[in-house]
Amino acid sequence: MQQFWYINAECYVDRHKLKPENLCSVIVYLSEVERFCPLLPWRRKNGASTKEPELAEMRFELDQTFIDTLNKLNLRWMRDRISRMWPRWVAAAKQFTTEGSLRRKHHVKKIFIFLGTYAYNPMLLNMAFTGGPLGEMVQWSDLIAALYILGHDVTISVNSITYQSYMSAPKFRGCADIFEPEFDLIYTDYNGFTNMFKHITPNLSPYRCRIRILDTFGTDAQFNYGTYEGVIPGEKTAWARADINLWQIMTMFPHSPDNLFLGFVVGEPIPEDVKPLKKKPIGLVYGKEASFWQGKREYLDTLHKHLEIHGTFSAMSEAEIKENIPEYVISHGILSKPDLEKLLQETKVFIGLGFPYEGPAPLEAIAQGCIFLNAKFDPPHNRLNTGFFKLKPTLRNLTSQNPYAEVFIGKPHVFTVDISNLSHVEEAVKEMLRTEVKPYLPHEWTHKGMLERVNAFAEYYNFCEHIERWPPLSEMILSMGAAGKSCVDVCKERESLCEPTFFVDINSTEDLKKFGMKCSAVETKESLLAPSYDVSTHMCTLQKQPILFTCVAKEPSARRLCPCRDFQTQQVAFCKQCH
Repeated sequence: MQQFWYINAECYVDRHKLKPENLCSVIVYLSEVERFCPLLPWRRKNGASTKEPELAEMRFELDQTFIDTLNKLNLRWMRDRISRMWPRWVAAAKQFTTEGSLRRKHHVKKIFIFLGTYAYNPMLLNMAFTGGPLGEMVQWSDLIAALYILGHDVTISVNSITYQSYMSAPKFRGCADIFEPEFDLIYTDYNGFTNMFKHITPNLSPYRCRIRILDTFGTDAQFNYGTYEGVIPGEKTAWARADINLWQIMTMFPHSPDNLFLGFVVGEPIPEDVKPLKKKPIGLVYGKEASFWQGKREYLDTLHKHLEIHGTFSAMSEAEIKENIPEYVISHGILSKPDLEKLLQETKVFIGLGFPYEGPAPLEAIAQGCIFLNAKFDPPHNRLNTGFFKLKPTLRNLTSQNPYAEVFIGKPHVFTVDISNLSHVEEAVKEMLRTEVKPYLPHEWTHKGMLERVNAFAEYYNFCEHIERWPPLSEMILSMGAAGKSCVDVCKERESLCEPTFFVDINSTEDLKKFGMKCSAVETKESLLAPSYDVSTHMCTLQKQPILFTCVAKEPSARRLCPCRDFQTQQVAFCKQCH
């Protein structure tokens, strides 16, 4: 700022009275106008009236005004899902309310939801009824329902132009305004964030700490930090670069502790004494589009020796059907949710084709008592060897079509098999037919599980003021890893999870010394490994840039200092004492 103020002197000097030669003046500008820095204590307005936050009242009625809003915005598929599931939401909310002693009463938040992807591609909203992609739509529906029933003040936009009327776009181009953000929280996706960056900057800074980005596959630290200078395998991508806390990024599945696991709803809790459903030797293929079926003929032929093969694919031309769909497949077209559940209740095996990745359908099938045949990937799929992930802002290695089902559920509900090895496929399907399973659904995929997460994330996480710690620091389990291991690995060895919010508390040589690390020198720099100890150089590294703290990074010579915590077995987003 002191070097380049003259580029926009009319804004900085004339409009905001910045004195470039005065460091205090620069800090005041950066804390009170663009809000990159904390507000200086003596600049706080003494005696300013502070309105007590209003306690929220749960909504047990689905108001017609809310339904009309969804209709007006063409969110008809979301409307139908929310309406159909509303009695279950109410039951979960009432149970949530009776557990009031477990948690404090939550406060009303003003919340803005900008569905950026649907603003840019409104046709996706219509395609939902004819076989279009539903994963993200499921998650958005459940988030909206949870926020609504929790009693929050929710505003929704699906227009890439009119959404700006809800926010404070700069009055003068290239010059930030002094204003109070209209919303406590803003939920969007990367398309929405990109639009905000384009139209709201330089007023984006006060909003940045309020933004929550829904990102199906997650974002790694080096992609989130816009000026990261290290080497990124496969190079950078146009996505991400949001420069926000990684926990402001919310995912479909709990695949990385660096991001928040928001999830979605699969169904109701399943009683422990539930009986296995009577199943027919039916295999239902998980694949709505012709491209999913390509090259899978031998695999399906092998399964067809033992199973009656069914499919629920969208409209295809006769040529596509002839080329990709075996003649023995019984087609049901695109089914409604109730009809699909009825078919799943009769189905023995839910057949994965290897794509789509990490969708809701396998969990829905398992909840109906199906066994999921999960396609194994060897080598794992990632941005270096799979086109689908090339532009994704993550270095994750997917070991199967649905890693959550593989790791967190497993047999007898999930068989993860190399589907190119037909002898293994045949052995697996024979074992499945001999295996009797009950419907199964972990708590985190129920309405109440979703409600608990949405409430906690909205109530406890304040990335603007950092006035509260959640989970509390007392839950930290400090561990020193062996060379070459990530903090995910280190914490897993202790049957715990890496908790990235604690990194800032252990970013010191004192904590490294607790584990006998004798630093030949200490370097504070932008690092994916900090805090860490290098076994080759005996150098200790501390973090200079907090948004680069990450649980997943590792290097052969680096011993990482790792903050871990325990977790609830079927609600991994929470520590055992967190509610």
